[in-house]
Amino acid sequence: MARSSHKEPQSLDPSDTAGLENATQLALTAFCWWRADIPRQVCEDYWRDVHGIMFARVPGMWQCRQLRLAANRSDLWPAVRGVSFDAADAAQPQGMGHALFVSEADLVAFGNNPIARETIPNDAHNFIGRIGALLSSPNSGRTLVDRICDPAMQGHPAVPTFVLGFVPRAGAASVKAFHRYLTEQVAHPWSRHPDVVRLRVEPLPPYDRSAMSSPGVPLQWPNDETYLGWIELAVRNESVAGDLLAGVHADEFASQVGAVHAYPIREIYTIISAGRPTEVGLRGYPAVQTIIATGADYQRSEGILNLLYGDAVRGLDQIRRQA
Repeated sequence: MARSSHKEPQSLDPSDTAGLENATQLALTAFCWWRADIPRQVCEDYWRDVHGIMFARVPGMWQCRQLRLAANRSDLWPAVRGVSFDAADAAQPQGMGHALFVSEADLVAFGNNPIARETIPNDAHNFIGRIGALLSSPNSGRTLVDRICDPAMQGHPAVPTFVLGFVPRAGAASVKAFHRYLTEQVAHPWSRHPDVVRLRVEPLPPYDRSAMSSPGVPLQWPNDETYLGWIELAVRNESVAGDLLAGVHADEFASQVGAVHAYPIREIYTIISAGRPTEVGLRGYPAVQTIIATGADYQRSEGILNLLYGDAVRGLDQIRRQA
């Protein structure tokens, strides 16, 4: 059952990214490591323009984004005794998929579609070398602030943006206590900083095995430093990250957190936004860029998209109208 504070999706402001994201109950996070025998650019382009557009053909998702990650930035942080900011090269994911579902019924509808059940999993081995996907507990993730107001972002973020992966302290308190600490003592105070322009916190369950099964793709995590939560952080400048960590109680932080890994988000591609496929989700990014460059605006009209892609254009609306 949805939070009582949630608004109905159809009543939301389409430019209110936080409101759109907080209308959902469930989140799926997929950490991805690309195949080592294929150039990274080929893997990323395949992910966006071949694999990604298949998600846009399946109703059920409310939001689907692809985050292209750079190497861990340990230099962002001031030293905290007992906390590591280094990550082994082989353990660092190169991409992260993030999907939101308004309800469990929508997740089930998505998973029962033959494209999601068979075609997408069977395609993953073409570019993914390893995957670790986790489905968060209902109503646990939250976008606490978003001043960017671009729910269908495509390309390079306008400000420094990071995925922060939090490894719990070995032998620390319960998963529930860690999630509470990450949300209430880290994410909420950080979100109130005037130079934080976007912050979403996503508590994760302990990693047992991937929530997404992809034949031919290993599901084991590369090492034992699995994440029990992550934060998406966008700031006006990189120095803000250090200020945020300097503001936490160091001993308490070290008692809960064993490591923090900061992956700069190089590019974001939104495949589905507010329950409907984006143009990038329907056509692929190169086609959209070419249409924009030539000024062929009629190619972006609702009428043309309906003619070319039929029911896929309606996305989640297909489920709502059939209910």
